[in-house]
Amino acid sequence: MKLIMYGMNQDTVASDDLHKYRLDYSMRERHLTDISSFKGVSEVALISTESRNEYYLYIDEKAFKHGDLLRYLSAYTGRCLEDIILETYSKFNGDVVSHLFRLTSMISEQAIPLSVLEQSLYEGNLFETSGKTLTRLFEGALTFSLSLYDEKSLYPILIGNEAEIIQSMKNYFSLKEDLDFLIIGNHQIIKQVSMYLIGKADTYLTFLGKNEKSRKMIASVKRRLSIVNKPRKINTVQTADLNQLVYRLSKSDVIIIGPSIKNAWLSFELLEDVLEMRPSKKRQLIIDLCGSQDETLFMDYPEMNYVQIPHDADKEYASEKLKAASAYYEEYVLNKVNDFMEDFYLENEENKDKISLKKTFNNKYRYNNLKSSKV
Repeated sequence: MKLIMYGMNQDTVASDDLHKYRLDYSMRERHLTDISSFKGVSEVALISTESRNEYYLYIDEKAFKHGDLLRYLSAYTGRCLEDIILETYSKFNGDVVSHLFRLTSMISEQAIPLSVLEQSLYEGNLFETSGKTLTRLFEGALTFSLSLYDEKSLYPILIGNEAEIIQSMKNYFSLKEDLDFLIIGNHQIIKQVSMYLIGKADTYLTFLGKNEKSRKMIASVKRRLSIVNKPRKINTVQTADLNQLVYRLSKSDVIIIGPSIKNAWLSFELLEDVLEMRPSKKRQLIIDLCGSQDETLFMDYPEMNYVQIPHDADKEYASEKLKAASAYYEEYVLNKVNDFMEDFYLENEENKDKISLKKTFNNKYRYNNLKSSKV
């Protein structure tokens, strides 16, 4: 059995032809179900964006014919087989794992959001085309990408402000503690940080669900928990409306204000109401990504640590640190890919042993039946 991937993106397909490859929800379902029926295909998953399609397959290399997939893409796009061959790229086994891990790492501006990976994982399970192997691969990519935020050596090359946010939290609290988070606003940065936090043991996330974008983000976070089979953790993710704001502010250990919030939410009157509701003093960390809060308010509240992290601020590192971070990343990817492939090959050997034992049993069973019928 082998892992393979066929893909095409904005770098391999001319801009005028890229639209021919695009897939909406119904077409993704059709492609998954059609390809899963190809001879030799055991599992299939699909990453699909405006600028990229990638088909991940777990196949029996003795039965699978690569031309079947290429001809299928030719029929769908209306492009000749020669063009399809030129416009697609392919990878096998460890290179598939390395590619997927890198694709979702916030190292490159072209990295895809983890929400795309989650959608692929969700659809593969929904349409029953992904099995244990590809599910483990995609979950492994999610885990790998989020684990980068725990590697301080990588911070110089990480794109976005997620690493700074997480480091601010770690400087103030141990994320192994039983912590309550209040999240105000919605943004891709907020979602990425939320996905990181829900993987921690004792975190409780409350989102101020003030609009449709916030509600969609919350639904996505909960779906993430169901995908990775942590239904009990769903109860640790909840929503609150404005009527509950004072109570939630008084209860939270960490408050994250997203870049989508353009008004100063935290006023002197609001903080006084919070202190009145709170039975005792409480250490709190307030992380502001919008920069619209009045930081002078917190001078009279030493138990409140206010940190402002502009979400579009440029980060500058010396070239030596950038080189060291890049070298560390390459080694980190290699180790994680090797760990995955070691388990992959071990499982394949175990499956071979099971198949061999089954064949031996069936042959022995048929021989005994044949012998007894001749007696």
